[in-house]
Amino acid sequence: MSSSTSAPVPLLEGSSFFRIRTTSYGGRSLFAICDIEPGTLIHSSKSPFAHVIYKDYRKEVCAQCFTYSASDQAPPTVGLSRTWNIKWSREGATTAWFCSDVCKDIWECDEMLKEQLGNNSNRWRIKSRSRPCFPVLIMSPRNGMTGGIGKGTIDAAWERAEALVASRADLALFYSTLHIEGMELEIARSLAAAIVRRYCDERSQASSSDLKAVDTLDSTRNNEPRSDESWAQLLRLQTSEACNIQTRPYMLTAYLRIYVFLSNALPKHLRRYISTVREVLSRDTGNAFGIWDGDRRDEMMGWGIWVSASYFNHSASESPAKLTYE
Repeated sequence: MSSSTSAPVPLLEGSSFFRIRTTSYGGRSLFAICDIEPGTLIHSSKSPFAHVIYKDYRKEVCAQCFTYSASDQAPPTVGLSRTWNIKWSREGATTAWFCSDVCKDIWECDEMLKEQLGNNSNRWRIKSRSRPCFPVLIMSPRNGMTGGIGKGTIDAAWERAEALVASRADLALFYSTLHIEGMELEIARSLAAAIVRRYCDERSQASSSDLKAVDTLDSTRNNEPRSDESWAQLLRLQTSEACNIQTRPYMLTAYLRIYVFLSNALPKHLRRYISTVREVLSRDTGNAFGIWDGDRRDEMMGWGIWVSASYFNHSASESPAKLTYE
């Protein structure tokens, strides 16, 4: 789902298959401008801006290409264990598993992933004796309010969470009893990936600017961040925060807990990007894609946000199909 803003989307401009148009029901969407033969590749989104593979599947899903080892199409080298046997590990970091040495080599060259897994993920396994709630952060709808929780209520809740984070003493006290687990931890991991991506994009842009200043004659340099999944492109996507919270009010408490958790758990150099949390959460619903097993699509192994692919709203009677390539 894309934003209704009229700003152009360079990564989708110039296609001979479709054009971006604004609709009254889905913001900006893509419309075919010619007959397209079945099986035609009309767009490729190479990597997600942020993603997470569920903990239970991390040995079975390639960290680079997301190939599922327990798939009916898995190579015979997988064996009876139905897990990949090529892995990357580092003390204090989450182990990554791969379907091939090629995928591992590609993954190891990705500076973003090195940065992400270089952070001590063990500190994210927090034990506590209680599960605190957010009595000072969540506001009940006013009497007579229609439509449930409104934007003002949501904004006020986030402001209270930001105030809590701004006080190091209050944050430390609350964090000492905070227990993040299950789906909240998976969401936190996907948001950490988004924060790292934003950080690395910013560094890449700065590096690119320096290179251009030194050598303006070299037109072959390619140090720009991946344009199809950049932070600026993600912000162009339409938000669905109010609709999401009104439908599932309990998610607001979960989001605020995750925000406070990351505000303390992230390394200091990444905390300046903590605003990423709300920006991504407000766009995740309606824009994210499930990472499925690839066969019968009866097992969802995680999810990710492929920004450019989100413009394909699948509202036509004959919609394009989403395929995953190794």
